[in-house]
Amino acid sequence: MMQPRVRRDVGEPRASTMCYCGMVTRLYMSWTAQNPRRRFFGCKNYQPGRGYGFFKWHDDEMGRRAKEVINELLGQMENVNDENVGLTRLDEGGIAGYIEDDIATIYANMRKNERKLKQAFCALFVTWLLCIVLLLR
Repeated sequence: MMQPRVRRDVGEPRASTMCYCGMVTRLYMSWTAQNPRRRFFGCKNYQPGRGYGFFKWHDDEMGRRAKEVINELLGQMENVNDENVGLTRLDEGGIAGYIEDDIATIYANMRKNERKLKQAFCALFVTWLLCIVLLLR
């Protein structure tokens, strides 16, 4: 499930936008479902829900459908990330190691069978030679 992140710093301080406390504001990005990826100016001391600091939207509000699409895409990205984490955990559990061991065993058995096949051909050749020698006598 997507974790709502309130903000992420996305830019340099904006000299033209000042906080009420006199600090230069920074450009942040909202990651809430109500305002996905919507940028805003905020004081570095800004804390959501605490009533302190300067807050001003940089981007216009998106339409309902745009919000739905963005949130759906973000949810799909989260699902893909979760699947990747699960696959990584499987690999850490040694699945790849087991497969590599199986492949090594298969190759070892192939080499052993190749040696046996060569021995069988040699025995067949010797038997064939003996038959020829006996027939020529």
